[in-house]
Amino acid sequence: MTDYRGLILDDTREGATEHAIAQLEASLGARLPGDYREFLKICNGAYLEYDVLARSANGDEELLSFSLYGLDPDKGYESNPFELEQLRTQPGFPTTGLLPIGRDGGASILLLDLREGRQDVAAMVAGLPAWTGRRQQGDEYVVLADSFNGYLDSLFLSQERIEEHINHFMISPESIEATLEWLDKGSPGWRERYRALWNARVVDRLI
Repeated sequence: MTDYRGLILDDTREGATEHAIAQLEASLGARLPGDYREFLKICNGAYLEYDVLARSANGDEELLSFSLYGLDPDKGYESNPFELEQLRTQPGFPTTGLLPIGRDGGASILLLDLREGRQDVAAMVAGLPAWTGRRQQGDEYVVLADSFNGYLDSLFLSQERIEEHINHFMISPESIEATLEWLDKGSPGWRERYRALWNARVVDRLI
């Protein structure tokens, strides 16, 4: 685990090199902002269990969660260069300035938008089948933050995520301590709110 800006990240990698970053910038046609460059040099991708609130144009709100890509020129899936080339095969995708930096568990994509001087982090939120009753308007571009660090700072642990994790995580001495650290950092005060739920499930480590 890696603690980055107060977030607990899993599956981080060896930091990206300046050469690899320069290659990505050349392909992208834009210089990466300093906060995202720093993330690539330190973490270079990560799996993280946090939520972000997305507000669609019609006012609907939805919790989303994204893993973050790393920069590995020799890797395919979930590496910036590969994912960028995949998106460029889609009609109408901009030739410069828009970089995929993560994805959720479905078809929604997290983007770093550097067009026209912006440094926004946005989501291309994928539409869902009619039977779900949600996102019937089709794919929608939703700005989440005006910078990469701003995006990280907006992440939080929702009530749904905390309850789901407590109810279903694999219990072991290591996972208990890791979960306690994750919850203590991500949701101060959770022990009071979820003490009964935790103690009913983790009987060997009451809080």
